[in-house]
Amino acid sequence: MIPMHATATANPRQLRWVVPPAKLPLAGRVRHAPGRLGAWLERGVIDELVVRGADVLITLSAGQSWRDLGDQLRDALGEALLDPAGWEVEGSDNSTAELAEVAAELLAGPIGALAESHGGSIELVSVTDNQVTVRMSGSCDGCPAAASTLYEKFQQELHRRVGGHVTVSCESNSLSLGKKLLSLLTR
Repeated sequence: MIPMHATATANPRQLRWVVPPAKLPLAGRVRHAPGRLGAWLERGVIDELVVRGADVLITLSAGQSWRDLGDQLRDALGEALLDPAGWEVEGSDNSTAELAEVAAELLAGPIGALAESHGGSIELVSVTDNQVTVRMSGSCDGCPAAASTLYEKFQQELHRRVGGHVTVSCESNSLSLGKKLLSLLTR
């Protein structure tokens, strides 16, 4: 069971479901959701379903009532969140500047701290459209776990925070193995 709670909004047909951010799919307007939640969206019981930073906004269609459907929708949302691959979400319209800001914040915060804890660093090189380019140095440069840090942690957190289809690439900072050995031998 995923912990969540509902809060009222100014619209009486809409509830804001607060969910742990790690359990949410990409941010944006939902085109398809798994299970019963998706069936209600397709049948028009749900007028609009939107995923944001730490919540899901569900707006019921006219003639539908939270009093009648609230418990069932809560259960359906919980089931749907257990199937992250089943969600189809339109990317949000985030600008390059916002993506750059979030990327810099993550690299100065938790992702950068992870790299530093292992004797390395990750530097933001550029942000173009939905492409974030970084450079890894220190022990991160050439580390076998670098891909895990970049894609399973950094890219996934960018997806969660800004939605859309963000990709991360790494600009190589590495010398070839031969050059590294030669530099060691000539010292």
